Amino acid sequence: MYQSSTEEITGSEASESGQTCARSGLKGTTASSFCPASLSSALSYQSSYVHTPSSSHAPCQPGRTSAETQHDAATTMTGLVSSSDSCSVRYPGGTPRFRRTPGSAGPTGTTGSSVSTIAGASVIVAVVEGRGLARGEIGMASVDLKCPELVLSQFADTGTYAKVITRIHILMPVEILMPDTSSEKGKGTKLFKLITENFPGVTLTAIQRKYYNEKKGLEYIQQLCAPEFYTVLMEVQAKYYCLATAAALLKYLEFIQSSFYAAKSLKVIFKGSEQTAMIDSASAANLELVVNNRDHRSEYTLLGVLNHTKTPGGARRLRSNILEPLLDVDTINTRLDAIQELLQNEDLFFGLKNAIGQFLDIDRLLSVLVQIPKQETVQAAEAKITHVIQLKHTLDLVPQLRMVLKTCSTALLKAYSTTLEDNRFDVILEQIKTVVNYDTSYIKGSLNMRTQKCYAVRPNINEFLDIARRVYTEIVDDISGLVNKLGEKYGLPLRSSFSTTRGFFIQMKLDGVVLPEGSLPTEFIKVTKQKNSYGFTTADLMKMNGRCDEALREIFHMSYVVICQLLTTIHEHIHCLYKLSDTVSMLDMLLSLANACTISDYD
Repeated sequence: MYQSSTEEITGSEASESGQTCARSGLKGTTASSFCPASLSSALSYQSSYVHTPSSSHAPCQPGRTSAETQHDAATTMTGLVSSSDSCSVRYPGGTPRFRRTPGSAGPTGTTGSSVSTIAGASVIVAVVEGRGLARGEIGMASVDLKCPELVLSQFADTGTYAKVITRIHILMPVEILMPDTSSEKGKGTKLFKLITENFPGVTLTAIQRKYYNEKKGLEYIQQLCAPEFYTVLMEVQAKYYCLATAAALLKYLEFIQSSFYAAKSLKVIFKGSEQTAMIDSASAANLELVVNNRDHRSEYTLLGVLNHTKTPGGARRLRSNILEPLLDVDTINTRLDAIQELLQNEDLFFGLKNAIGQFLDIDRLLSVLVQIPKQETVQAAEAKITHVIQLKHTLDLVPQLRMVLKTCSTALLKAYSTTLEDNRFDVILEQIKTVVNYDTSYIKGSLNMRTQKCYAVRPNINEFLDIARRVYTEIVDDISGLVNKLGEKYGLPLRSSFSTTRGFFIQMKLDGVVLPEGSLPTEFIKVTKQKNSYGFTTADLMKMNGRCDEALREIFHMSYVVICQLLTTIHEHIHCLYKLSDTVSMLDMLLSLANACTISDYD
């Protein structure tokens, strides 16, 4: 595999965060990645694909222009979202857009509720209340755009709607969907007014009541639910209100996403409240369970004290368990036994800690793997290649985790050890290795990751792909040679560097350097100075960057075709990752609690 010696700039131009995959040099947003901060404006995107339970997966109908298809999509969307003055406003041209409720600071700002909306929130919730004699019967459905899990619930609430407010408080959504009849002509229902008052920083969107259809909701679930979770159909088939919210939510999601969920891919669960205690939002705020009242950024909360998790999934599970504590004594004791074993067995504790810390966000990975882009763009192709590399990285870690758990003795840890024995993990990994290079791995750094994606597919699978990669290698070598020649020509210590925004450019440190005539040669353009170094480029280098990007587009396109064929073959086994996600997040939470015990010397 080609290894680049070019230095990568990782300052403000190419920042890395945690376990988020770095972008390549091609600009653009990944087609299957979502920016929750722009959900309310995402509807301006006119989809060329409208997916219903009975529709095929064809991107558009043959013989129709894209403008006609876009017009139909816009018309459908206009019918879906109500034009009620209390929640939405219509703009010329028929494209629906939404304003936030008064006082909104946006999804990443601090809200006026007892809990501030966390940065990167991506949960959308649909709520409906029964009418007439059924008033007080609540249906809810929620989806986290970063996790392919549809959570349904239906319950009876009191006139204070404490259960609804508490559940929304726990979910911390970026957007709440309600029927337009809840806020008709400004005369909102009591539930509508309470939600508006308690969550002023959350977008509230009115959906036409006809889309709250329980039959369509059941069809959606039957079509999208993964086989492992079919038992949920028995639980919800007679629950009108949660099925109605599922229909409205899934219909709405079709329009705000640039991709759709593949059939039989979603984890669908019905969540009751019988096994957990209910802590209302006011109590959670007063007890400072997850947010400090004086400083919302402070970690001096119960969550901050206990949170030593290594993965995003573990942190989410710990937060959920704090806000919804278990009531079942047997389950609590089973977890305590597992924590006790971790405290008594140092090899197990440190072995698990090392193994768990290497995992990425499996829920986020699953979410993008089970979605199909509506449009095949360069960004979508690049993203899919990245996701397969991340999947390989994740599956490569399973044997290590499996080995660590071999020596455990408590019931809960043994159960998770058995879960990891699922042979589908090995089947998927072997299928990936038939297409992807053995030494391809997920690594930090945009240039390094760009190289990994470029050479991810094994040679001799597509001869045109091999030719394109040779062209790319030659261009990169030419860039390095050009920089060396310029250094010799002007007698300056120049070196080639790379950033996601500029691509390849020239960098020169100022330590001990005397510039001829006190300034840089005129051949160097787009000069920037950062601390003790200059960054600049030349006309020839800019042309080479263009050729490099063109070669990469060809590579990503041809690699995408091969990767899509691979994903088709492994799709039937990929649902075992739901089990892996559950295992890793629970082990991470147990390790976090055990770690808190060792630090604070709890008995």
